[in-house]
Amino acid sequence: MSSFFRKISRGGLILAAIGVFLLVTSVPDTLVSFKEAKNFEDVMMGDVEIAAGDHVEGQVPFLLDTFAIEQTWTENTSNNSVTPKKTSRRFYVMPCGDGFAGLSVGSTSASAANDLVDQTYGYFNGGAAPTAELILDCRVSEMNEELAGMFRDEMRDYYELTDQEIESLGTLLMVEPRSFTTVRIFSGAGAGFVLLGLLLLVLRWRKVSASLRRARANYDPDLG
Repeated sequence: MSSFFRKISRGGLILAAIGVFLLVTSVPDTLVSFKEAKNFEDVMMGDVEIAAGDHVEGQVPFLLDTFAIEQTWTENTSNNSVTPKKTSRRFYVMPCGDGFAGLSVGSTSASAANDLVDQTYGYFNGGAAPTAELILDCRVSEMNEELAGMFRDEMRDYYELTDQEIESLGTLLMVEPRSFTTVRIFSGAGAGFVLLGLLLLVLRWRKVSASLRRARANYDPDLG
């Protein structure tokens, strides 16, 4: 058993583990990035349908209300202080054909998203078409249970949908922006780390195995 562990390259093992972690976290989005992207306008007009795992990109033409926000803060246990809460992400209701989906927007795009919401309602009331620029590159995933609960409450309380109508929406979907270029870089780096780690493991295994074989071949029982 001791000789087995001598043959293992710790550096190679660490590199391979890092590579596997990068691949596990980046490969799903990398696969989405290579799918043909659907256009936001086509999705909202109902010309195309979306499902979990789809790729959607382009200018968001219309946007409705915020149904949830994500806040971050830092707690200092040494003095029991808490930093002021900051809104890091907003979740909006997005028209989606005859139904609705969620749209996740980070803090850097929140101002444009809020302008688009105001302009959307202005347009519905007879004003000009929205001009706020909100261009996103996104993946589609199933909405998690916490957000799905808030979304259903929004549909019920604000949009006055019945439980049956909400149920008819089917699986609730979230459209989430992704930096697909970064994701592809992580995937490539992960594959590189795995290959390098495996190479180091193989080289170490062969080197130590050869050394042990030579030691056994040179072993003289009479000398102990």
